[in-house]
Amino acid sequence: MNFKILHNTDRQPHERLVLLFAGWGMSERPFQDLTMPGYDVAVVWDYRDMSAPWTGEITGYREIALVAWSFGVHAAARFMASRPDLPVTARIAVNGTRFTSDDTRGIPQSIFQGTLSSLNERNLTKFHMRMCGGGAAYRAFANVAPKRDVRELREELQAFDTAPAPELLWDKAFISRGDLIIPPSNQHAAWSGEAVETIDIDGAHMPDFNILLRRCLTDKTYVAKRFHKAENTYDTNAAPQLSHVTRLIDIASRIIDRDIRCMLEIGCGTGRSASLAIDRFSPAQAMLWDLNISDNIEKLASAHQGNISISWKSCDAETEIRNVTDSSVDLLLSASTVQWFNSLPEFLRQTARVLAPGGYAVISTYGDRTMHEIHSSAGSECRFPTIGTVRKAIPQSLETEHLSEELVTVSYPSPIDVLRHVSLTGVNGIETEGSKTAKACRMLRGYPTAADGSAPLTYHPIYMILKKS
Repeated sequence: MNFKILHNTDRQPHERLVLLFAGWGMSERPFQDLTMPGYDVAVVWDYRDMSAPWTGEITGYREIALVAWSFGVHAAARFMASRPDLPVTARIAVNGTRFTSDDTRGIPQSIFQGTLSSLNERNLTKFHMRMCGGGAAYRAFANVAPKRDVRELREELQAFDTAPAPELLWDKAFISRGDLIIPPSNQHAAWSGEAVETIDIDGAHMPDFNILLRRCLTDKTYVAKRFHKAENTYDTNAAPQLSHVTRLIDIASRIIDRDIRCMLEIGCGTGRSASLAIDRFSPAQAMLWDLNISDNIEKLASAHQGNISISWKSCDAETEIRNVTDSSVDLLLSASTVQWFNSLPEFLRQTARVLAPGGYAVISTYGDRTMHEIHSSAGSECRFPTIGTVRKAIPQSLETEHLSEELVTVSYPSPIDVLRHVSLTGVNGIETEGSKTAKACRMLRGYPTAADGSAPLTYHPIYMILKKS
């Protein structure tokens, strides 16, 4: 396999990597303009030889988001089967399956064999036109098309193993409704039970990866900056969020039936959730993590000095949790944080590993109806999960003691006041700075208001209490 790292436009190396397995016949050329804020981007192509001598080049990254497209899904699954220790969080499949030539779960065998037997320059052009979905898109692709000869492409197609690749639980499987290469019905059949979430999108076999990456991944550096900026204004402006924290702790206190020696909080924020949990569960030790540690955490530790050992760490918990010892945590608490993670399924697998037998995970997140007024008026996508997706993300090693959702609508005097709430709490940190002004203007123009001009804002908290059996 060939491999190349494409650095982002700021030309600065990052500690996170998007590892993209491209489809058959590709090279790095079509992806030269692919970027994701906060990440390096690397492209893998040419599957005539499945060895990966470049693996050492990616082991230094703290986090790897795996994205695989077309036949690259098959190649990525084979690659990951022998490298389970890589720090991979998100696993995103796009218009591909772990099957190559398969009448019901991949490319029908007759089409696969026909492509192989009649492959020439003319038919390759026809393939690229179908891949792009038409002439206009193909003309843009032709400017960056791979410079590989037909003989080489035939060898690559012949080298694909017709046996399915090993099973790999993917977070998301995107399926283009207009895919003319791998029938969408075959993709749906293949992903039944093998992806936490299957998402239909418009477009052709080759999507706009810049849009897709921003829909799936979080620029955590930007999120940290947003919440740091709102640190001194969060508690006085985040009444909805704080009520959801109280609700989560109340639910947990009716379920948890054991002494807590060690508590780990993921996303401690200003310390409100930690304070409630310490009062309710009296842990002997509390470890508090966040992307940015508030000054309030040191005050919290001083207030409880002598009663409990409190430590704190500024880190990306989604990757740092890999360094926690197995079965060492009695209570893992995370309130309104995991919605920023790239992979809830992987985080919950790590949670199951670090929990002691009989230990509890007390977690809240936000669901797909959260701030739908903002997303619909600004023309943006909400990437938060449904409760069904959350349910599918829970590993079998964790028992679900409680799983529920609420819809809470808060009224603000005007859309401007909604924007002010968002700014003073940092809760919309998923948006990049470059798009902030334009989206704010679109939101203000299209925001739904009541007859008196007031503006509703919906929150969709999801609460889960999980127990390690």
